[in-house]
Amino acid sequence: ILRRLPKEYYQILHKHIMSNKESSRTVLCELATVLSNGFRAYALKNDEGNLAREEKLLMAQVAGHCLPFSATPNVNESPISLFDLCKKPFSATIDNMRTKSKTSLVLQNMHESKLALFAVCQHIPGANDEDISGNALINVGSFVMEFLLESQTMCDDIEHELAKLHTGCLHFLGVVFDSLFARKADISAEPQIELEANSRHTFLDGLMKTFDMTTSIVFNGAIEGHSEQRVSASLRTSIFNTMVIYSQSCTTEDRRLALFASELLPALLKWVNEGSIDDDIRHPLCVAAALQVFYTILAKLASFDWVSTLCNESELNFVRLTIRCALKSLCSEEGAGIISPLRLAAMKVLLTVIANKQNLGEYLQPDEIRHAVVAVRGASNRDESQEVRTLAFEVLPYLEHVIDS
Repeated sequence: ILRRLPKEYYQILHKHIMSNKESSRTVLCELATVLSNGFRAYALKNDEGNLAREEKLLMAQVAGHCLPFSATPNVNESPISLFDLCKKPFSATIDNMRTKSKTSLVLQNMHESKLALFAVCQHIPGANDEDISGNALINVGSFVMEFLLESQTMCDDIEHELAKLHTGCLHFLGVVFDSLFARKADISAEPQIELEANSRHTFLDGLMKTFDMTTSIVFNGAIEGHSEQRVSASLRTSIFNTMVIYSQSCTTEDRRLALFASELLPALLKWVNEGSIDDDIRHPLCVAAALQVFYTILAKLASFDWVSTLCNESELNFVRLTIRCALKSLCSEEGAGIISPLRLAAMKVLLTVIANKQNLGEYLQPDEIRHAVVAVRGASNRDESQEVRTLAFEVLPYLEHVIDS
């Protein structure tokens, strides 16, 4: 029954609970206590059987759907919100990782954090935009970022459990992307976010801030407040891959993907083009993953119409910059042993641009076209990757036609 009820039911339920009606809050206190104890019990024994997994799934769904995301308890009242169930295991997990603790309690905290994070993911799609719970969501986002940062240096007997929570954190980011851009697609004018320290923010504010934190990590290689710790190329690549998975899940019938593209792709192009590919901020694997995001979105949208309508940018300049970005990546020699993924992604972007814009001569100078022919011809003849050579053979005739004409 809980799974079949529409999200509007839960939005009404949360408003009723927050109206401070004593009878409602008493019931919620009891439910929150039962769920909290259940999370702890399942984390303690961590049964991986099918029935136990289904029970944990249902328990997380009940918590995610029925509890308000954040709430201020009345005097002498136990906590009643979902965030209250999350705070303790999240905090304990981060503390354990920082101290490199290896006790059984560490695993229990991780299991409990995994359940709590899944419950949050269940809550997000149905939350009301105007709920004053943005700060709590930002705190969950901060936990996710800190866990991903700390997990880079953890590789021991709990690696399997780390991997599971790591996957849960990436799933959370995907849920945030989907919920944020589905909401933006439903509103006519995009809200402007101006976050101030210690102010109370709406749930929509929290979604936007979490998205900003995510893009800051992939483009800057650091987490706000932890600038002394660098985010590894593999972690940033996994976040880019989460963006690819989200893009693949979108349909072209709604505006989610176009809005996602308008928020992400201009910044991505600027990031790739404003510096040389290196082994740090613009690591070849990160740039390759970024170009894969670009390719996936362009292939799904099948046009550049959204650039002028949603980005307030010149479509001509955007396409020109896209081609230059792909050619720059194709010609890079940085990281010889890992260059094939970068060249493959660059060729995919070029081919997708050609599919949408047949005449590249409108976007590049003659010298640039000649340089591109040399680079693509070289890739078609000598690249170690068969996939790169195959795509280069497809791209080359279009470039040569531009020169001939």
